[in-house]
Amino acid sequence: MGSINPKVEQATRDMLGQAIRGDLEDLAALIKSVGGEAYRQVLGLCLTAAAYVAVDVSSGWPTEADVREIARIIAEREKLIDLSQADVDAYLSDAVLGFRPLEEALGDAEKAATLPLLITGSMLFRFRPEGLTWWEYLDQIWNASLTAETLDLSVIPALLIRARRAKQTRTD
Repeated sequence: MGSINPKVEQATRDMLGQAIRGDLEDLAALIKSVGGEAYRQVLGLCLTAAAYVAVDVSSGWPTEADVREIARIIAEREKLIDLSQADVDAYLSDAVLGFRPLEEALGDAEKAATLPLLITGSMLFRFRPEGLTWWEYLDQIWNASLTAETLDLSVIPALLIRARRAKQTRTD
């Protein structure tokens, strides 16, 4: 990730906002206005955000059952746009967590161009922590992702211990 281009970040926020509101016409216009390379970056930010939400909701690397449950919740509760559980599951399992190319994971170019925004937007809205707006959750995700990029992977065990300790302290 390294850093986030401010223009791409703003475009991503605008597109996610349109997706969350279910305004597909304005979303399509925004996608067309951004252009090829910038839009690839937008999709990359969506993948990063969706992965973070899936891991956050699952309190660790999501199992197949976790992914199925996330997909079920998104498909059932999304009222403004029509998302199938199979598409959400494929996006999460294959593209987001399986690191396969979007078009390969979702089966065609049209889905690969639109579903990441629709699903990621829905995930941000549905699974945001209590007291946060979706865009505040997105700030948290991008800040954490940028911080993680600078860390040596040897800190992972210490972070897991810290997270477990914090979780245990909250439940006591």
